[in-house]
Amino acid sequence: MILATGPTGSGKTTSLYTILDILNTPDVNISTIEDPIEYQMKRINQTQVKPEIGFTFTSGLRTLVRQDPDIIMVGEIRDNETASLAINASLTGHVVLSTLHTNSAAGAVPRFIDMKVEPFLLASTLSLIVAQRLIRRICAHCKVSEAATVASIVLKFPKLAPFLTGTDLVVYRGKGCQKCNNSGYKGQMGIFEFIEKPTLKNDL
Repeated sequence: MILATGPTGSGKTTSLYTILDILNTPDVNISTIEDPIEYQMKRINQTQVKPEIGFTFTSGLRTLVRQDPDIIMVGEIRDNETASLAINASLTGHVVLSTLHTNSAAGAVPRFIDMKVEPFLLASTLSLIVAQRLIRRICAHCKVSEAATVASIVLKFPKLAPFLTGTDLVVYRGKGCQKCNNSGYKGQMGIFEFIEKPTLKNDL
C-alpha cells in the first residue's frame, strides 16, 4: 500500500497519477475509483463515484476487487469501511494507492487507528507514506542573491537552527519582473517527506 498525504491542493492526486503512469504497462491490470476523474489515462479502467445512486468509494472498491486488478487506486480513504477494504485488498496481493488527509507522513498511522484499523495490519500492508506540499518557485528571470547571517535566519525561522552551520549564508529572492507579473515567483515545486516500510515496522 502506498499513501500520499497532505492538505487539499498539495498535489497528492498528481503524484499518484505519476506513479500510475510509471506502472502502466500492457501486462498490468490497473483500476481506479475516483471523485472526480482528473486525468484520462490509456489502458487504465477509471471509475467515477456517484453517491446519489449509492456508488461510493466503499461500494466501488468492493466491486473492483472482484475484478482481480493488479493495481488499485482509491481516490481517498475517508472512513472505516473504505480503509478496511483497502487494507484487505493489499493483504490479498493487490498494490493499493490512495490519499489520506493528514498533516504529516507519520500522521497516517494514527489516522488509520482512529478509523479502527488494527496496527498489526498496517505493519503488514503499508509500504510507503509520502507527505507533500507545494511551494512557490523563485522566478529565474529576476532571481538575485543576498548575503545573510545564520543569526538573522534563525531569528525569522527558529526551527531551522539545527540545520544551519557557519556564519554567513547566501539567500535568494525574486525582485519582480514582467515574466512573473512582479511577484518574484513563477511556478511551483513539491517538497516531500517519506516513511518507508522498515521504519513503519519499528514504529508499530
